[in-house]
Amino acid sequence: MPAYYGLNDTIIGEKIYCVFERSTKPTAVSTTGRHRAQAITISGNPATAIIVKTLRYIGD
Repeated sequence: MPAYYGLNDTIIGEKIYCVFERSTKPTAVSTTGRHRAQAITISGNPATAIIVKTLRYIGD
């Protein structure tokens, strides 16, 4: 499994599991569709995120 350590590296998945020590307050983010999205920033030593469920469809 690859690990990403660079600044602004992203992971994309349908379900993502995170282990962290601290997080910011959730903030509302505008997205397409009716459902509201939220964003948080996690931090730790180290903060880790793992994709538990991949996307069913990856568009072009």
